[in-house]
Amino acid sequence: MVQKAHKTIGHVTPQRPLTDEEKQARVMQFLAQKRETFALAILQGICSNPEIHAKNPVEEAVEMADALMEKLYPIKEEESK
Repeated sequence: MVQKAHKTIGHVTPQRPLTDEEKQARVMQFLAQKRETFALAILQGICSNPEIHAKNPVEEAVEMADALMEKLYPIKEEESK
């Protein structure tokens, strides 16, 4: 007779809510990762197309990624009251 393994589930503590600083850090990390992903994809496109003659493809890719980030994730300016 084969015995089945018994798993016990330990006590799971509820996750505490994030502080404002932690939320902001996560958002900044997300945006930095998106920017890097966009820049790498654009750079790959520049490098793989022989018809594009860029003086500095890395700078151009980063500038294009920044422009894309501004369009996709616009920053809402806080209104001073």
